Amino acid sequence: MTATYDQATRPSERLAPVRRTYVYLVAFVSLGVALAGMGSLVDALARLWLDQGGDGVGVYIYNRSLAASAGLLLVATPIFLVHWGLAQSRRAEVEERSSLLRKLFLYAASALSLAWMVAAAYGLIYNIAAVALGQPLEEANLWPSGWLAALIMGVANGALVAYWYSILRGDGDFGAEKTAGRIVRQLFMLLAGLTGLVLMLWGAASGIQVLLSLLVDALGAGTGEVTTGLRWWQNSLASSFTQVLVGAWLAYTNRAQWHEIIRERPQEGRAAVRRLYLYTGVVIGAVATLTPAALLLRELLLMIFGDSSGTLAALLDKLIVPISFVPVGLAVWLWHWRVLSSEANAYGESEQGATVRRVYYYLMAAVGLALMWVGLVELLHALLDTLLTGLSSPEGIWHEPLANGLSLLVVGAPIWALHWRSVQHVAGLADAAGSAERDALMRKIYLYGVALIGALIILFQLAQVIYRLLLVLMGDNTGSLFSTETAHQLADCLVAGAIWAVHLLAIRNDARLERATPKPAQLGEAERGSNATPEERRAYLEQRKAELEQELERVKEELATL
Repeated sequence: MTATYDQATRPSERLAPVRRTYVYLVAFVSLGVALAGMGSLVDALARLWLDQGGDGVGVYIYNRSLAASAGLLLVATPIFLVHWGLAQSRRAEVEERSSLLRKLFLYAASALSLAWMVAAAYGLIYNIAAVALGQPLEEANLWPSGWLAALIMGVANGALVAYWYSILRGDGDFGAEKTAGRIVRQLFMLLAGLTGLVLMLWGAASGIQVLLSLLVDALGAGTGEVTTGLRWWQNSLASSFTQVLVGAWLAYTNRAQWHEIIRERPQEGRAAVRRLYLYTGVVIGAVATLTPAALLLRELLLMIFGDSSGTLAALLDKLIVPISFVPVGLAVWLWHWRVLSSEANAYGESEQGATVRRVYYYLMAAVGLALMWVGLVELLHALLDTLLTGLSSPEGIWHEPLANGLSLLVVGAPIWALHWRSVQHVAGLADAAGSAERDALMRKIYLYGVALIGALIILFQLAQVIYRLLLVLMGDNTGSLFSTETAHQLADCLVAGAIWAVHLLAIRNDARLERATPKPAQLGEAERGSNATPEERRAYLEQRKAELEQELERVKEELATL
């Protein structure tokens, strides 16, 4: 009612979204152009001032670069200042400060300035580290002008990041934005945190690779066999050090800011995007741990089977990459899982957070099942090949598929079992939580998707076997019924049938429990009736608790908006 009255008294504000779109879009584009022009201009001026020498061609190139970058800066800066001034002139209006377009602009501008600052800091730290590790100064992009350009752009964009942060704070709703603005802020923090996490993880793994490669080189040097080039490690170690330093700063700053918001507004701790960030960190850590672990196990199995070739140094050189990722990925995995568990216990779970949790669990269950499925198939194929053609086939032909199958099975089976057992435990409860789990879209997609894939594999593979059998029964012996291909198809059917049966039983059990679980209307009657059993009353109270928590969340959001 109030909004309608305001629009009637100020008809021009009916077009406020159009005005905001124009003002903030032009401001952002002109800001990007101005920063690009500033970067080119600072680089050209630093080279012109500090670089020694230069012929006529060099002066000509400098002049063209100076003119182009100065032109961009001189045109884009006034345009940005005019439009940003227009946006700030309405800052006193609550609707303007809390508008979605303003939040989009401020966080996009923050991301742009942060990217420039990180890039400048990365280049500066990397070149300093490389020189400190022994790289000649003339080979580094640091002297005589590189350091000055990177320093100026880093400081200038760092000041811009601080300015945008002060504007966001000054708007008065930082951490308590409306729904759309809150999602924009959370997505910005999610991307910043994940970027820092990936940089830190990759840099730490790369640093371990450098140290292991140096060890392998030392082993190879004793036999006259060095696997890498002379002084190769300077750039690699400088790069890994810079990635860890920049990534750690970005991840730590983002984490500290997010924790500050959670302390002030505990409902942020159960936000869906926050849970998405933590679950994504868990997935990144799990992938960085389990993928190289599978590769490492495969190589070790091949070595046990006698298929490894080359010297010890060559074998260690092959294992460097998986070995380097396992400890770093495990640390990331365990850290994010611990934070996720503590926040879930402290702040509970919203409806959207439950959806994120289900996406994680069923996605990980599907990945683990796929790895286990392929591993079982590879393992059975290798065993069948050994039994059926082991005497006539070349020695060791089954080693590689056997190593592949065992490594995939060892990695995939625990992933699937842990996540599948967790969701099955919740789905087996005869209360509101169990009913919600059984009705979840992700569970339906997972169960029916796996059942569909299993049924299709059985259909096509068994049809081929029956086709060959019928040919033999009709006197046609060209169908190769008794062959390794038929054995492989029967093995595929066996694995698919077992997995299909497990998931069909889960679907059937869900339907049985759903029929046995009282519905909300029945729960109300059971609660009011004198003959309600403890199970019925518990289910009713669980349902009422979920409803009241949802209502409380809506009230908190409205209060925060007001």
